Amino acid sequence: MMILAKRFFLVFIFSLISCSSPNNNSIELDIISIKGSTMGTSYNIKYSSEKKDSSEVEIVQKEIEKILKNINLEMSTYIPESEISKFNSSKSTEWFNISKDFSYVVKQSFKYNELSDGRYDITVQPLVNLWGFGPEKFLNPPTEAEIDSVKQFVGQNLIEINDGKLRKKDSRVQLDLSSIAKGFAVDKIFNFLENYDEVFVEIGGEIRTKSTTKDWKIGINTPSINNFSNDIEKIITLNNLSIATSGNYRNYFIYDDKFYHHEIDIKTGKPVQSQIGSISIISEESCMDADALSTMYYTMKLNEISDSIKKFDKLESLVILVNNDGTFVQIPSEKFPKN
Repeated sequence: MMILAKRFFLVFIFSLISCSSPNNNSIELDIISIKGSTMGTSYNIKYSSEKKDSSEVEIVQKEIEKILKNINLEMSTYIPESEISKFNSSKSTEWFNISKDFSYVVKQSFKYNELSDGRYDITVQPLVNLWGFGPEKFLNPPTEAEIDSVKQFVGQNLIEINDGKLRKKDSRVQLDLSSIAKGFAVDKIFNFLENYDEVFVEIGGEIRTKSTTKDWKIGINTPSINNFSNDIEKIITLNNLSIATSGNYRNYFIYDDKFYHHEIDIKTGKPVQSQIGSISIISEESCMDADALSTMYYTMKLNEISDSIKKFDKLESLVILVNNDGTFVQIPSEKFPKN
């Protein structure tokens, strides 16, 4: 028997509470909320305004929807006419013209590929498809022979990028930007809202905030496949930072009583085998940074994660381990926010 599940809210919005202003005078601001669907999940955006102006809100919402539409048309593998889908389906090894944002995201992915010694790799799409986590129809888990055959054309060394052009070295190469595109979209919208003092941008659990008079409270989900009610494992305050979470409970299937999830180890060509239920990364740099790093670190062992995080001044992590009895253990980095 096969059981399929997809859940996209790794980090659940818990609450927003008022704080004192720097001069201890209370500042009353309207918080505008805009919600919708994108990238196979949902978005939730909040920003402050001294007065609710319906025409202004409409303008902001239309621009946000335009930003998200453009990113989808560039980087979504679920849209046949997107740039990435056209690149993936092309059998050419000639240079392929891509948009400025698409080019930027691909270039940034090489940083994480190098940082992870190749564990983070955007050419993973053929393996994602093989395991049934892409847009293609899934039948059953692949054989060792099928995995080995696909691994031959997975590797970031098989693509080149230069001045808005992208090229495959092997015609079978396909890209998957799902581990970085949502974070990039969060940053793009966040930058669009730069003139507002209080900003909260969330897409599918990837979050970036700005705050002067408010505390943004974020709840990190319990990483259980049975957590259908969005139970919260830890609540933190997230001001002027970004957070993203990767975990094995978000997108998975159970086949013949075996558990398979969407985080693929390109070294083995199989879903990552780990006691880690989820890992949340807080970054001062950007949400894209938190997004990519949470995926990258999920492929690593616990001691590797700890050693790596210590090398960065602007990163904090929370690893949640799942014990054999179903209980959870939180392992935060030194300065990860307390409850």
